[in-house]
Parts: sequence; structure tokens; C-alpha cells
Amino acid sequence: MRRDSIDDMFDRMQNLFDEFQNKADLKGFRGMPVDIHEEDGKIIVKADLPGISKEDINLKADKNKIDVSAESSTAIQEENEKYFTRERTSRKFHRTVSWPAEIDPETVTAEYDDGVLTVTAEKTESEGKDVEIE
Repeated sequence: MRRDSIDDMFDRMQNLFDEFQNKADLKGFRGMPVDIHEEDGKIIVKADLPGISKEDINLKADKNKIDVSAESSTAIQEENEKYFTRERTSRKFHRTVSWPAEIDPETVTAEYDDGVLTVTAEKTESEGKDVEIE
């Protein structure tokens, strides 16, 4: 089998995997599982991002949601008596999480430890406004 044919086969397999993951994301399957809970008036989101370095994570928060994205690339090398292969793998994560209550974006903080991202935000004090009907 020619090297071009093997590379083409791996490219097609990667495309199929990416397509499956994109469709699965639409059906609720996520590559980045999250837990969301409230503690002492703060909303806490924990997300699993195994194998990602802190520098590869991007966060953007507003009063209604937080966008978490990360991208990582790793080189894997294997040696054998008869051959040497080098494969590059890359991982991309993206998820938008809606806060269960409106938060103050200025209070958002984040920590990353052992593959777990923890984002904390304070809920806003505003309960809304009573509107009188005329």
C-alpha cells in the first residue's frame, strides 16, 4: 500500500470522526462534560478538559453564558524494528454554557487543576423590576 493511500485513508477516517462528533454535539453528547451548581450565592461550573494545558483554554463570559474553548495538538512517536511512524493528534473542545441565573461578569474567576476547569461567578442582586399595568 502506498504512503499516499494510507494518509488518505487516515484523513477520511478523521473526517468521519469529526462529522460524527459534530452531529453528536447537536444531539446533546458533549466532548466536554460539565457540572453546574450554586453555593453561597455563587454559580460554579466545572468542566473536564483532560490533557489540555491552561494556556490552550479560552473563556468568554457575559451575564447570561460562558463560552469555553480549547485546542491542543500532540505528537505521538512509535518505534518498531521494521518501521517508524509519527502521528499528530489534535483535540478541539467548545461549549457554551448558560448560567442558571444572571451573573455579574466582573466577578467571574477561573482555576484549572488536573484537567478540571472551575469557573465561579456571583449572581446579580437584581430580582428584576415590578411593572405596574396601566
